[in-house]
Amino acid sequence: MNRTTGKIILVVVLALPVIFAILLKKSIFGYKTLPIYSTDEMGEEVPYYIDSFSLTDQNGMTFSREDIGDKIFISNFFFASCPEVCPVINGHIKIATQKLENSTDILFLSHTVDPYNDTVAVLRKYADKFEVNDDQWKFLTGKRSTIYNLAINNYKAVIQEVPDTTDFIHSEKLMLIDKDFHVRGIYDGLDITDVLKMVEDARFLLKIYKDEEANE
Repeated sequence: MNRTTGKIILVVVLALPVIFAILLKKSIFGYKTLPIYSTDEMGEEVPYYIDSFSLTDQNGMTFSREDIGDKIFISNFFFASCPEVCPVINGHIKIATQKLENSTDILFLSHTVDPYNDTVAVLRKYADKFEVNDDQWKFLTGKRSTIYNLAINNYKAVIQEVPDTTDFIHSEKLMLIDKDFHVRGIYDGLDITDVLKMVEDARFLLKIYKDEEANE
């Protein structure tokens, strides 16, 4: 190996850490993106979109899409008598609310898939079990048709009653929604690692909006 070749190799070796640092910085601070989830409808990509709705929260107050205001939000589906899966998912959501407790621009919306049994009183008791901040985390009930339409047609979530039982099949996913009511992330509510990723994505989405406001 001659001196010229040796010098080239040395320069490349010395430059690699710098190149890696630049790429890492760009991936973290500049080039990360969150998808807008969509469905293929006759060859056209149509984004998931959360329509207007009117439901009732754990305090008996009407809660509509308009009450979300200029916030992002995280949604899921559950039912209060669910013995195993729902408590785990909502326990993970509780952790997420604690991680994001200083973020006033985010809401958590938990929709019951059993509105007949999950009355306001039931949801109030259920919310108290998780010591929720009522301004941050809403447990919602209302017309079955409204909730099921939101789940199936807007969130594209699996939801179904099990015949001749008091059980329900429902999505275990948590969904991150932006200020334009588009789904920007879908996460496994049973996987705490995925839930913590959701927390980071929520922070990132809030940062995008903050940066946009600063540049206006």
